[in-house]
Amino acid sequence: MASTLTMTDKELPAKIASAAALADSDSPQAAIDALLTLERTSRLAEAAPETAAICTELVRLAHARQGWVALGEMVVLLSKRRSQLKAAVSRSVQEAMRMLKEEKPDEDTQVQLLKTLCDVTSGKIYVEVERASLTRSLATIYESRGDISTAADLMQELQVETFSAMDRRDKYDFILEQVRLCLDKADNVRAGIMAKKIVPRQISREGLEDIKLRYYALMVRIHAANGDMLEICRAYIARYETTTVTGDAAEPWARELRLAVAFVVLSPYGPMQKDLLHRLSSDKALAKLPEYKALLKLFTTSELIRQPVLMSRFGEELGNLIAGALKDDAAGVELDWQEPLKQRVTEHNLRVCALYYTRIPLARLATLLDTTKRDAEAKVSAMVSDQKSLQAKMDRPEGIVAFRSPPAPEETLNTWAGNVTKLLTLVETTRNLIHKETMVHKPGKAVAAVAVMASAPADAAGGGEETPAAA
Repeated sequence: MASTLTMTDKELPAKIASAAALADSDSPQAAIDALLTLERTSRLAEAAPETAAICTELVRLAHARQGWVALGEMVVLLSKRRSQLKAAVSRSVQEAMRMLKEEKPDEDTQVQLLKTLCDVTSGKIYVEVERASLTRSLATIYESRGDISTAADLMQELQVETFSAMDRRDKYDFILEQVRLCLDKADNVRAGIMAKKIVPRQISREGLEDIKLRYYALMVRIHAANGDMLEICRAYIARYETTTVTGDAAEPWARELRLAVAFVVLSPYGPMQKDLLHRLSSDKALAKLPEYKALLKLFTTSELIRQPVLMSRFGEELGNLIAGALKDDAAGVELDWQEPLKQRVTEHNLRVCALYYTRIPLARLATLLDTTKRDAEAKVSAMVSDQKSLQAKMDRPEGIVAFRSPPAPEETLNTWAGNVTKLLTLVETTRNLIHKETMVHKPGKAVAAVAVMASAPADAAGGGEETPAAA
């Protein structure tokens, strides 16, 4: 075996040159046959570099003499030969991909050859990176033809997160393309599942800023389709934190911060929304955006907000901002922002009323909320029963709303302890009264009982076993 390898190493360049000479003399088939014989010898000798070099020459020769169809057939032939070496298959596929990229034949030829190469690389771990590149190229062609569904199905076939030989950046880039095609296909559920393959903490590393921006732009599309204002806000906060804050309010950071403020105001009230609201309010960069700082101050101050004043001051600005964001980041998605804004203002005003009132007529409450009595009653009921963000009771016949806050745990424990003390005192008092009544109405038995009680200590001193007998 060793002598065969040594001979092959020395004679291989000459034999390849000899076969190439046959091809130049208008005998391409003879050249191919000679190279196939050399390939068989090297393959059986398990000489990987030599076999790969011969296979590369065969692919070049087939393409040069017989065209793209012959190139695909040669790659398939070489991959199916018995005990074919991995290096040979890998080099053959790589050479075919190189020629396809450099020469760029017509689109139909590209599709046919890409499908052939995908079949060759299917199920082979050692060419998984090439398979991913081929699949993406094929999907790009189908997408350019307008066949988004086929392109998305092709991309979904690959689980690139399991490809160990693939670079981290390439993995993230491929997954983001999978998510984008699913969204273009209007398959939001599958897009959300695909997006979970990327852990936000991993793309926050240095050097992946562009990947992070693309990821959160796609997350905006997903959450906008679901109408999840809070998640949209979090996505824009992440994009804002990725950009660099400068003095120019026309830079990308200002756009992301404006959108974060807009969507945190539109988000339903809760611990996460409250935390984000105060985090954004304390951001120093917000001083360069005075209008949005004023908007946040309205929702962080325990004062009533007049809806007509709010809409006249911020309505047009918010409308243009959100419409532009949907056009750029979530094209085709319609998002109603006016009704959620009115709901958030009403909820804020109700919480403010609960701070300053214990009981208030429903008509007066409706006036403070800039709404009707029916709407005010419905909103109070929703906040108490559904959202559980308000403590209140309503007397509908009297038209009175009573705001009450739940007692603190310490107060509850003190109440329980006081009740137990009162109960024990009551039991002791009752026992004394029973004894008193017994002594008044049955004096003979009372005297005997007193005698027994008086003799009990002495009997106990004399011996515990005689006490029952003495009694």
